[in-house]
Amino acid sequence: MKHLMSTLGIIIVLVLVLAGLFGVPEKQPLTIKSYATQNPVAFEAMATRDLNGQGRIANYGPPYNNGTGNVESGLQKLSGIWHPINAEQDFILHPLSMAATINPQISPALRAFESASRAQQILWANNYEAALLAHGQVVNGKVVVPPGNYGPVPALMNATLQLGKSGLMSGALIRNPNVVTRFNNQNYQLFLQGDPLHQAAAPLQLKGEQWGIIHSAVPGYPGAWWMTIPTWIYQWPWVANSPAADAIALSIGFIIWLILALTPWIPGWNRVPRYLGVYKLIWKDFYHRPPTEAPTGKSETQTRGIS
Repeated sequence: MKHLMSTLGIIIVLVLVLAGLFGVPEKQPLTIKSYATQNPVAFEAMATRDLNGQGRIANYGPPYNNGTGNVESGLQKLSGIWHPINAEQDFILHPLSMAATINPQISPALRAFESASRAQQILWANNYEAALLAHGQVVNGKVVVPPGNYGPVPALMNATLQLGKSGLMSGALIRNPNVVTRFNNQNYQLFLQGDPLHQAAAPLQLKGEQWGIIHSAVPGYPGAWWMTIPTWIYQWPWVANSPAADAIALSIGFIIWLILALTPWIPGWNRVPRYLGVYKLIWKDFYHRPPTEAPTGKSETQTRGIS
């Protein structure tokens, strides 16, 4: 036991030292708070797209909703909606209703928006999004746009911005009274899907067309090199330009894996390892022995003359 514990202690020390010397530093994460603080106009534009149903998740499709923005194949449709998300409610209105219990000034805008028809809500949101993209600017910590037919959307979006900048949006998105733990990370993880993540990924060479999955978020450190072949498949033009890129790439990867797994039973293909001669590299010591040193097939006792 003494030797076991001392060996274990040495291993632990070595692991900690090597991790400190060669471990990849922690990359500063992209958070809702940091994005809202650094990009207030873009943050409100993103939130407005959740209101009008044009956001990345709002219009995603299965497994989140009935949108069509990211539907790649019939299989995706057949899978159904098993992680339901209503971006308008889950990402914007519900967090604001929680904030309204602390800040009652949000309530009138919420009531005005929720009492309007869906067509009117979309019109307000579309008008405000267009104004943001064309003329949005920050004045005294608030995003302002020229006067227009926006209804209560500017008040809602500024409240959403303040909620994001305060850091409370994360907690509002995570809280879910419908699950046992009362907390669910799904909405928090998906809130910044789309432009925010793409803008953060591009300078780090982490986007799909940049072979991103094999790169590290911290420059100078190795990434997931074992994903080179799947990433290479994604770069094939007919895969990359297909609306079903994920389905095609995964199918090709599965076929390649299946061929490798069944190699011993595929006539002709199972002879390839012999022709390549890789086994001679693995067992090079054996094949480099002089003929006189080759094993005779006798046991050690027989070699010594003991029967």
